[in-house]
Amino acid sequence: MILVALLLPLAGAALCWAFGPRLRGAAGWLATAAVGLSFIAILVAGSGREALFTWMPGFDFGLSLDRLSLLWSVVITGVGCLIHLYSIGYMHGDRGFARFFAYMNFFIFAMLLLVLSDNWVGLLIGWGLVGLASYFLIGYWFDRPSAVAAARKAFVMNVVGDVGMMFAIFLLVANLHTIRMSDAFASAASLSPALLYAICFGLFVGAAAKSAQVPLHTWLPDAMEGPTPVSALIHAATMVTAGVYLVARCAPLWDQSASAQMLVGTIGALTAISAAILGAAQWDIKRILAYSTMSQIGYMIMGVGVGAYAGGIAHFFTHAFFKAQLFLASGIIIHALGNEQDVRLMGGLRKRMPLAFWGILTGVLAISGIPGFSGFFSKDQIVAGALAHGHPYMYAVGIVTAGITAYYMFRLFFITFLGEYRGNVDPASVGITRETTNAAPHEPGDDAHHAPAWIMGLPVALLIIPTVLAGWLLFGSDASPSPWSRFFAPQFAGPATAAVPIPDWLTTAITFAVVLIGIGVAALRYATSAARADAVARLRSESLNMPKVLTHQYYMDALINFVFVRGARLLGAVFGRIVDPFVIDGAVRESATSAQSLGTAVRALQSGLLRAYAFVIAIGAGCFLVYYLVTGLPHR
Repeated sequence: MILVALLLPLAGAALCWAFGPRLRGAAGWLATAAVGLSFIAILVAGSGREALFTWMPGFDFGLSLDRLSLLWSVVITGVGCLIHLYSIGYMHGDRGFARFFAYMNFFIFAMLLLVLSDNWVGLLIGWGLVGLASYFLIGYWFDRPSAVAAARKAFVMNVVGDVGMMFAIFLLVANLHTIRMSDAFASAASLSPALLYAICFGLFVGAAAKSAQVPLHTWLPDAMEGPTPVSALIHAATMVTAGVYLVARCAPLWDQSASAQMLVGTIGALTAISAAILGAAQWDIKRILAYSTMSQIGYMIMGVGVGAYAGGIAHFFTHAFFKAQLFLASGIIIHALGNEQDVRLMGGLRKRMPLAFWGILTGVLAISGIPGFSGFFSKDQIVAGALAHGHPYMYAVGIVTAGITAYYMFRLFFITFLGEYRGNVDPASVGITRETTNAAPHEPGDDAHHAPAWIMGLPVALLIIPTVLAGWLLFGSDASPSPWSRFFAPQFAGPATAAVPIPDWLTTAITFAVVLIGIGVAALRYATSAARADAVARLRSESLNMPKVLTHQYYMDALINFVFVRGARLLGAVFGRIVDPFVIDGAVRESATSAQSLGTAVRALQSGLLRAYAFVIAIGAGCFLVYYLVTGLPHR
């Protein structure tokens, strides 16, 4: 049944690709059904292992469904199915409709292969295919130069991570002589500390690239060039959480290397706060959500990095729902406003788009960590876990980042839904798309809204339920552990944490107070009557006065371009203009010239005249005679 769950999306992708022109609109329903049936198959399978084949001793290939892979598979297929359903409406009228769903199904297959493989080779193949699928989806509108550039950038960044991951796997297989993960984890204690750190470092390079952690993060905001459902799929349930899965899956390795844990936790904390600051400087609604994803993944990486595995994967679970909901609700807005994504050209949409209003509001409440909503429970576990595992500075970063997150997410909410409408689409006709100057070449046009409205609305409405309620699975105490803790207790049997001077309730209170400060600052700047009355001038002034270091994303793209892109081009020019023509080709040419000259000299001696040969023999004999006369005859 596990193999069936894996192959169903692949079959859907093949059918959509092969028979797309004939399937037409049915391609979307076929792809959605394939993912939905895969979801059911995962639930029916529940747990277990399916052996596929054995290549040689120690090289066993199979699929495994344990607690960790079950959680990821359920989220991938469950949330993925809702995103597929939403896409039927969002992509209606697009001329590459079947191709889009072939890519989406292929993406789901690749992600399932990644999380279900019980061996390093299968994991690596799935890892690479996820990068390939993201390249297809981000560059879906291939006649847009910006989309092609974004797809290429994402692919290159992920390949950089793949190299680090491959080296780590090579080290593991070379030293342990097996590709089975369980065997590697059981033998991890036999590895030297230096070798273990090198392996963890290589694995984390792959995780950092896939999960957009500093400094391998610059591809993620540009990935917004893809259609909005792609953004939801990549950011909520699949690709960017692969790094979190990898660290959690390799917990037995990280538990034996404190240095590796410190590295992962520090990078996660740095990513969380730096991305949150950048989120506060964006005006594009999808880029705001992209940086929020990067920040929340930083939280997850920090959690699993310091050893708070249950908290880190709990945030993955809750984040999948509210982030998918935020992207899909924003897609409704973008779709209705002629593909407009600048929040400065929105406003006053509360009554015009009630479903989008409630979808964004509940998502913002959840991601901000408001008590009762899912994000409150999971984020609180990470913050408290950082302190419990002896990392007070990560604890402080987590609290501060929570306040910044509340600020920029409520900023998005206030600017989008409160005040007066500031765009160029008649608010009385919201829901009827008009072409705008920033519309994508193949973005769904007027006929996109001929699809039934419920197709886009139902997934958002369904996602609101776990966004509000899923966090209660995490609610518990020392005396009565939560269902979540009991479920994952056998998966992560790490060392006990030390007692901390700050009780959990005080951590919760401090975090909530900082969140309220963030909301209050956002309300004073964007929700008061004075701010709404002067919104256009205020937002224009704020845009002009934004610090350059933030508008240029800390100049990371410029730094990478200068060091690596321009450096590679300079190195290529040196090799192309000097080393290749004068050294490599020169050496080849000189070898040929020398051989030719030597051949000419030797050929001159081969005259065919006996007297010439006799003369040479005589000269040679004379040289030997002179040599022995000068040096003396040998004595016996």
